[in-house]
Amino acid sequence: MERIENFLDKYWWLTIIILSIPAFWALLVPGFYGASDDLHIGWLHQMDKVLRLGQIPPRFVPDLSFGFGYPLFNFVFPLPFYIADIFHRIGFSLVDSIKTLFLLSLPISGIFMYLLLRGFISPILSMAGAVIYIYTPYRSTDIYVRGAIGEIVSFIFLPLIVLSFIKLTEDHEKFNFWIGIGALSLASLVLSHNITAFMFLPYLFLLIILRVFFTSVNPTVSIKRIFISIILAVSISLYFWLPAMVESNLMKYDTVFAVADHFPTILQLVTPYWGYGASVAGPYDGMSFFMGVINIALIIGTILILIAFRKKIEKDLMVMTIWAMIVIFSSIFMMNYRSLFLWENLPLLPYFQFPWRFLVMVTLATPISVIVLSKFKYQNYLALSIIVLSVGLNATSFRPQDFLGREDDYYLNRYIPTPLASQEYLEIQEEYLRLPKNTYARPDRNYPLVSSESEEIENITFIDDLKTEINTQSNDKFILTYNKYYFPGWQARVDGILTEITPGTPFGEINILVDEGEHQIEIFYQESGFRLILNWISFISFIVTLFLIFKNRLPIRLFQIHNLTKIRG
Repeated sequence: MERIENFLDKYWWLTIIILSIPAFWALLVPGFYGASDDLHIGWLHQMDKVLRLGQIPPRFVPDLSFGFGYPLFNFVFPLPFYIADIFHRIGFSLVDSIKTLFLLSLPISGIFMYLLLRGFISPILSMAGAVIYIYTPYRSTDIYVRGAIGEIVSFIFLPLIVLSFIKLTEDHEKFNFWIGIGALSLASLVLSHNITAFMFLPYLFLLIILRVFFTSVNPTVSIKRIFISIILAVSISLYFWLPAMVESNLMKYDTVFAVADHFPTILQLVTPYWGYGASVAGPYDGMSFFMGVINIALIIGTILILIAFRKKIEKDLMVMTIWAMIVIFSSIFMMNYRSLFLWENLPLLPYFQFPWRFLVMVTLATPISVIVLSKFKYQNYLALSIIVLSVGLNATSFRPQDFLGREDDYYLNRYIPTPLASQEYLEIQEEYLRLPKNTYARPDRNYPLVSSESEEIENITFIDDLKTEINTQSNDKFILTYNKYYFPGWQARVDGILTEITPGTPFGEINILVDEGEHQIEIFYQESGFRLILNWISFISFIVTLFLIFKNRLPIRLFQIHNLTKIRG
């Protein structure tokens, strides 16, 4: 056992990668599979397109909604697509770029969970926690059933955020490093999946309160460091979340999902059912909400240990364990129909759509509870058993129902309706996208980019997907129609002078009133002044954060575990 401990202490990261192989092996099969959210491949195509057009940060994409475009990345989490586009730029297909991101999320999330736990317990127990985190059944549901790219990436940052803010409540010299890492990881969570961020923040604030008041040597200093880190995180992600909130009133609120239809039953949470279907009303769901055999056993065991050894558990271990139990049981309550009154009355909760999303919090908190196992004499043997059982019981679920082998062309045909919408697209029509407020009907076909009521248009010069030049000649005033959704950022110049644009009907398209005579009109998309200011604030905050991380020429030593953690007991 001592040899195993020494090996893990030295090659813990390699061990996590090797143990992750059964979880990501199916992703190595060529082509994409039958995941629910395969539309993200089309969205990655749009991200890549607007980045190549120089729209930084991306907000309005040109091809969705029959070519009327959509302010997609003004509201949809952009970071997973930024990362996936890096793989695409170096030569990966769109499909392989998405799958590579899915693959890397498993070992990297396990690495950060190990780092978090290693500050409290032995290498082998930390490894057990990391393996539980990777092999919790909901992780497989996210990757192989839902294909939920935002949640998939958020699992990377959750344990790193917890680790960072724990470090900020401790007394050590590397607080600048952890202020920066905390800010960067928290901002990354917001940019990866805003719903998970909203869900997690109350729990993070609870952890901060518990750590500051029960374990911090200097609470005032801890609060100051935490405050700086949070402000930087808020500022780094400001360019995304503030426009998303402020400009949400420019979109119609509608959803095809009713919260009340998606509460899992307690039996569904504890029954080892596995399926590839959808979430439906009642207890007849095709997808699994099972928390996992090892997870359930660990939760029960943790409660018993807390009762039996409550006077022997160190304060910092007790705080972490109690926090994990609060997260787990409050999340279970939020997934139960008895919490419906909260879903109906608390702001933002309806945007979550599915109460079972709180399985993300259960997945995060359960591995943390392994720290109480350090009270057992034979903890190492127990940890090895957990590792073997976690992989053995769950590995078979980490695969898709069907290896469809679909490549980029299939998804571009299905989700990108330009220059002409396919039959597959006509059957979908993006009903999941909220319409702009001035849009009274969804487009039903492809329309000419530029049109008017008569023949005033003499020449159209298509510059790129977000800029067009038009020459007109008319004896009377007329309305020029530009068939893109009206949204802040679109501008028009007539003979070099900015002119007013208005939303038309029924699609909320861009209308421009043009005077009689000969005119040259430019229509283009660029950042509004409001967003431009936020972009600079976020960029400067990002640079400041990097400065804190590397302030004293410190490399990021996340892989040098003994330099970053302090083992209790």
